[in-house]
Amino acid sequence: MKSLFLFFSILCLLATSSFATYVAVLETGADGSAKDNVSLSDRQYLTNVLREQAVKELPAVQNYTIMTRENIQQMLPPGKAIEDCEGSCLVETGKNIAADYICQARVGMFGTSLTLSAELYETAGNKLIASFNGRGANVEELLDLIKQKSPEFFRQVKGGGGFAGVGGIGAIGNTGSFSYGGKQKFIVEITSTPAGAVPTIDGKAVPKCLSTPCKVQVEEGNHRIVASFDRYEDAETLVDIKSNNQKVELTLTPNFGWLEMKPVLAGPAAKRGVLNVTVDGVRKDEQKIDLEAGMHKVLLTHPCYDPAEFNVSIAKNKTEIFNQEIPRGKGGLELNVEYKGEPQAVAVVIDGVEVGSTPYAGEVPLCAEVMLKGDGWTEKVNVQPKWHEVVQVTHKLSHTPEGVAVVGDVNANGNAKQDQASDAASDAAQGGKGKKIHWIPIAISGGVAVVGGAMAFVFNKKAKDATATPPRNQQEFQKGHDDAKKNQTLRNVSLGLMAAGLVGVGVTFLF
Repeated sequence: MKSLFLFFSILCLLATSSFATYVAVLETGADGSAKDNVSLSDRQYLTNVLREQAVKELPAVQNYTIMTRENIQQMLPPGKAIEDCEGSCLVETGKNIAADYICQARVGMFGTSLTLSAELYETAGNKLIASFNGRGANVEELLDLIKQKSPEFFRQVKGGGGFAGVGGIGAIGNTGSFSYGGKQKFIVEITSTPAGAVPTIDGKAVPKCLSTPCKVQVEEGNHRIVASFDRYEDAETLVDIKSNNQKVELTLTPNFGWLEMKPVLAGPAAKRGVLNVTVDGVRKDEQKIDLEAGMHKVLLTHPCYDPAEFNVSIAKNKTEIFNQEIPRGKGGLELNVEYKGEPQAVAVVIDGVEVGSTPYAGEVPLCAEVMLKGDGWTEKVNVQPKWHEVVQVTHKLSHTPEGVAVVGDVNANGNAKQDQASDAASDAAQGGKGKKIHWIPIAISGGVAVVGGAMAFVFNKKAKDATATPPRNQQEFQKGHDDAKKNQTLRNVSLGLMAAGLVGVGVTFLF
């Protein structure tokens, strides 16, 4: 009977030794006025460092388990306050939470200094197996004290137990076979829409798979895979991993929507400027704009059309389309035409449509092309209509209007051309005798004509370049108009200079 009892005792001892040793580190307490000098958060940090030292000295690979704060709190009886326990109360608390060893540090005061004392109990035998004390001027010095004293403090757990029976070495056992108990791993490819999401597997980040798409080795079995991306809702799935090259595809739903801009700008003026779109005061250049869910204020401006403002409500993962027509902006125009100081009546053409004759007064669209039309000629009027304003323009006509005699064509008797023909015939009859060509005046006049022509070409090109680029706003349109007008004026002056040079050449030949 005694032999049977001894056999079961040894069997129980061996079975017990196969289980982990549980060590609990309770929250650091405070005595008296120390509660006012050391905050709760500081005491919790001291506890964390003490627990960290326990993990280092009593690692899991040596079959020790350091109980977490959450483990301890869950196993305590309802209403139990562990911060106020000490001595035998600690041992009782250790038994309640099924800990083999339990320890706690307490902060106190000694004069003007802070003190720290720590005790370690074996709960089965109600024995105090280790303790240390110290003091410091502040909590930093108490922290240093824990780091210095706790290694030896927790090593007492290893030396606190042991088998006190008969020594000796038993026979070597060998089962003669090996069985791998680990789980098989497989390669899994994780993709997402949109790409670039951050995946996690069973709540843990994967160092070799920081963004999709990626491949990673995963143990066989069921796993919860989640993909996260900024401004998108998380996408998750439960996958049974059982073979290589399994594909896990996750589609994330955006937390925003879109506003697609397709306004209708009728007429040729659409190409004479650029449409500007601002949302909540911020300029947007893309046609399809992504916006946070909610209300937004949109403003559309174009130098040739009325400004448009509206509110839009954006829903998650939905697209709102703006495709309404924007009306052409209008202003007023009072146009007069003069030729050599005399008012003239000529046809007025606006954007290719004849609307009347000068003097003209009426509405005109913004960015309109205003032309004057005569018998076999047209002439552009440099005018910039302003939105809801009246612009007054007096245009100096370059072409000769109908009904105005050209100077030099006929004289008072209508015989000017006949006299010139007679003079030419007389010179020819004389064989050109008595007619002397003055080369110096011809050279000067010719040079003036060449310079004037070159300048006219340059300024004409600058006038065209000033309006070649479509304006983005009213200010750019105004600047382009002013530059074109200035260069056209310089071009006309240059043309006059060239004409004067040519006249000089002709006069020199005649006289």
